[in-house]
Amino acid sequence: MKMTFNRRLMLEVLADEIDGRQPPHGAGSIRSNLENAFNYKWNYGLYPSMVTLPNKRQIHRTLKELWHGGLIVGTRVKVEGYSGHLPYWEIEYQLCNDVYKNSLITDCNNLFSKVNRAKHGVNFFGSLMDMGLPASEVSPLKLSVKSLIQRTHPDKVSGYEYQFQQMKQCADWLRSGIPLPTSAHGEAGQSNNNEKYINAELPSILASEPEEATRQCARAGSRAKTA
Repeated sequence: MKMTFNRRLMLEVLADEIDGRQPPHGAGSIRSNLENAFNYKWNYGLYPSMVTLPNKRQIHRTLKELWHGGLIVGTRVKVEGYSGHLPYWEIEYQLCNDVYKNSLITDCNNLFSKVNRAKHGVNFFGSLMDMGLPASEVSPLKLSVKSLIQRTHPDKVSGYEYQFQQMKQCADWLRSGIPLPTSAHGEAGQSNNNEKYINAELPSILASEPEEATRQCARAGSRAKTA
């Protein structure tokens, strides 16, 4: 197969991540990446040599040629719709020689993200969200981290030093303890606040008339919720 510029360009795109996501990539992501490279004048690899931006038809044709030539593989995946759109099917492509590497790096990135979120939560406009995991989900995570540590260990394989450090960090976070889900902490804290406020005001409530006692109890519960 003759390696035209467009074919070499597609191979270069498929050898790297796009927006922090490891290959495989769909044709839409590839076109978006090439648009950014062309519009913002990326100055590395083959991007500075782009005279024109390949259109959608050229991208699909080039990917098909590389697939039939045995240089890349394609996988048909279902993509969830967004903004009210229905799900659709898309073919994602990657280099034949990088299938295992891409899968391993993706597994490490996903697991690191999950453990990091469980350990520290997500700060959303000053509110801590998505922190913690149920105890039943922590043990499988430990096994997954242990497995990926073995698969990325520098003594056994080269090229995965960053992923190995990711998994070591995950192991340290799991060893130090993962809290229960944030909602569980919130419910427990709210229950304790309710009990504290109502117990503190219970003597004066009991000394009141029945109707007044009911109103005081309701006000105590309301203050506990807003505390």
